[in-house]
Amino acid sequence: MTQDIILSIRNICKRFGGTQALKDVSFDILKGEVHAVMGENGAGKSTLVKIISAVVAKDTGSIILNGEELTAKTPQESRAAGINIVYQELSLSPFLTVGENISASSSPMANFKLMNPTYLDEEAEHLLNINNIDPKTEIRELGVGSQQIVEIAGALSRKCRLLILDEPTSSLTTKETDDLFRIIEILKKRDVTVIYISHKINEVFRIADRISVLKDGEYMGTVERADTKQDTIINLMVGRDIKDMYPTKTGAEAKCALEVRNLSGDGFQDVSFTLYRGEILGFAGLAGAGRTELFTAIFGAGRITAGKVIVDGKEEKIRNPREAVRFGIGYLPEDRKETGLFLEMNIIENTVAASIDANSGRLFLNRSRAKKNTLDMVERMRIKLGTIQDRIYNLSGGNQQKVLLSRWLLVNPKVLIVDEPTRGIDVGAKQEVYHILRELANNDIAVVMISSEVPEILGMSDRIITMYHGKVSAVLEGDERNENFLAQSIVGVHHKAPGHIEESAQ
Repeated sequence: MTQDIILSIRNICKRFGGTQALKDVSFDILKGEVHAVMGENGAGKSTLVKIISAVVAKDTGSIILNGEELTAKTPQESRAAGINIVYQELSLSPFLTVGENISASSSPMANFKLMNPTYLDEEAEHLLNINNIDPKTEIRELGVGSQQIVEIAGALSRKCRLLILDEPTSSLTTKETDDLFRIIEILKKRDVTVIYISHKINEVFRIADRISVLKDGEYMGTVERADTKQDTIINLMVGRDIKDMYPTKTGAEAKCALEVRNLSGDGFQDVSFTLYRGEILGFAGLAGAGRTELFTAIFGAGRITAGKVIVDGKEEKIRNPREAVRFGIGYLPEDRKETGLFLEMNIIENTVAASIDANSGRLFLNRSRAKKNTLDMVERMRIKLGTIQDRIYNLSGGNQQKVLLSRWLLVNPKVLIVDEPTRGIDVGAKQEVYHILRELANNDIAVVMISSEVPEILGMSDRIITMYHGKVSAVLEGDERNENFLAQSIVGVHHKAPGHIEESAQ
């Protein structure tokens, strides 16, 4: 099978300061396959693909491309050799057209005046055609999924033979993910090899031919996807069996913590629901369904035009997040880096950010008290870090999420709203977050969980409310909490009773 190998990774080692990011990693990538690379945060996946694409220099080892050692020292040299990488953060110019971006990516050193923006490589043009993307459209007018297709088209125009996709679906809708997978199948037929980096095991089992796993910088093995169970991959990733992924409920639902009556605002209309202490209430829906807008408004960071918010039996006018915190409501946002974390601040400052008053003296932050509270939360939440003085951006995604949860636990909330709480974190960290949320509910906190992951919303929720076009489309309880009813109600079909299905009013 040697002739089928496009890329051989041999004994790669890389150290950053005191951290051994990769240790003697070796495996092969076959021509024309989709080869997934999986591992927990910090396993070394990103470091490895950066070495392959010459973004980072290896310490020792070798990369063999098509039987010859790859000597590329820069990303440009790597692209010239046929290796291209598409990152989560796309590199397109928003005010240029699709065609101009592809032309620029094909000839990055060319003078724009000499380029013909209407010219497209045949493969790139075909890729745009099947996705109905007009080359004359400015990038800023496209959705994230279409922009990603443009990045891939640009790579094809550079005669890419090995395409690396780094967490490609992190910001995509279900339909956009389906479109991407369709593109990947087309690439396979054209003998383009794809290295697919992802935390999402369901996606990997849907698209990959083979799967390689890294753990703590070491190579754990490569398996054929068709002959492997998901539990095997999880075991390789975390070094243990993941049992009881979704913890059981032990607490009883108590009194009403939050009641919303006929609430309307930007992105949602006439929404009513009741949330009880001791439960996890799931909110499901497609992108744009209004879930995030609803709870942003309840938290005081969005506009409410009609309706009532009742906290502990008393109607409250929540005008800003500070008032929401005072009324006992915490909110963990969907995008932790953009709207949740203070990336340039340390772990202490991020942890106590919502409880400054409780951690301050008369005028200034009481640093000894803040340090003690942070250390208590680090131990309680099992946060892996260097020191609590480290900048928050040094932590893995899962540990950053635990710091955000710690922030809200310090204010002792009655209601905790978590929006996509496991987005971008690995399976081991997911399990820990699930157990933390269930422990909170079992201890009489009312939890709202907004999630786009079907297994998560079904596994964690005691009740599920689905939204469609800004309105509640269904309330799923008991045996109704199943994938069939959930899939129907998030697209505007709901049930009044088990077995009775009807379309929602548009």
